[in-house]
Amino acid sequence: MSYPPPHQPYRPPARRSSGTGRMAAVLSSVALVALLVGGGAGYLGAKLAQPDASEAESPATNGPTQAAPAATHPPSPTASVPPTRNSVDTVRVAEQLLPSTVTIRISSGSATELGSGFVLDRHGRIMTNNHVVADAGHNAIWVTDSTGRRSKAKLVGRSPAYDLAVIQLSKPGGLRPATLGDSSTVRVGEAAVAVGSPLGLGGTVTEGIISAVNRPVAVGGTSAGGQAYLNALQTDAPINHGNSGGPLADGSGSVIGVNSAILTGSGSNDRSGNIGIGFAIPINQARQIAGLLIKNGYATYPVINATVSTDSQRGGVLMASITPGGAASKAGLKPEDLVTAIDGQRVFETDDLIVAIRNHRPGDTVRLSYQRDGDEHSAQLKLASERG
Repeated sequence: MSYPPPHQPYRPPARRSSGTGRMAAVLSSVALVALLVGGGAGYLGAKLAQPDASEAESPATNGPTQAAPAATHPPSPTASVPPTRNSVDTVRVAEQLLPSTVTIRISSGSATELGSGFVLDRHGRIMTNNHVVADAGHNAIWVTDSTGRRSKAKLVGRSPAYDLAVIQLSKPGGLRPATLGDSSTVRVGEAAVAVGSPLGLGGTVTEGIISAVNRPVAVGGTSAGGQAYLNALQTDAPINHGNSGGPLADGSGSVIGVNSAILTGSGSNDRSGNIGIGFAIPINQARQIAGLLIKNGYATYPVINATVSTDSQRGGVLMASITPGGAASKAGLKPEDLVTAIDGQRVFETDDLIVAIRNHRPGDTVRLSYQRDGDEHSAQLKLASERG
């Protein structure tokens, strides 16, 4: 098992405990260049989307697509200002969210994987991270609510591409669905409250602020399959092992994100704690993917049918190879074209492009700006679809 280098992003997975009582962190670790995701038996490797040295080619064809470059968008002026850390009533938020938040345990032999989740509806469906339940297999999924009641659950569907999953209680009832907010209105500096089961301590509430929005984070590298790309909300609300899948709420108690990853200082071991940089999947995207998982048992994500790599010298994304007859090919793109922007938004490396694409849905049309032989061009590209 490998771990992220110092100062790299790390995602909060689930936590594992052995029969001897030794707890192994199953949250995700992220270093500013790499993320680890745990939630099952393994960790996911990942990387924050920041311009870096040239990297190995990565398939944009099969990679999940989500939102924007690492640039944080400044808040736009509005008449009302959302509550900040010192003005939010955390007691009221906790009272509202705790009855909707659960601890998820998956027993496998002598080990137990721990994560978090929150109730979506009165049918007993619960949102969590894919990496929390990815290794469940035929093992039982157990859910414990805020009253200590323990219930069995089954997997409804999961999406490695978005690191999201939905499970359902075998005997629903008694749980309060969480109120889902609007992540598109989240502003830097507003209050953020995380609820979950860090280190298995169910019903833990921590508070902070939204540190950044539209933060591209790539997570991948486990047996769960594929790689997840997050257009994440960044927060300094303390998130640790076992928080994965739990809710990140605003000052009104509405869920604005699904806690998924943290940045650790050293990344040298899987018990590294939070240093004030955590990442959550925006609830608008999570709500949409949950709907697909509930309806179909799986999700789809948009692709451009090309393999891409970062060109750090010129600052852009190189089309290394293009699938004949695929989306990029139909749009007129060719190998060696350098993509520099999508819908007018600058991209510097592969994660920027893939995350921006992943913010759309299959069938959407995007505008790619690219360079060919030193000349500037643009193309309208209709996104293809992959399942995952």
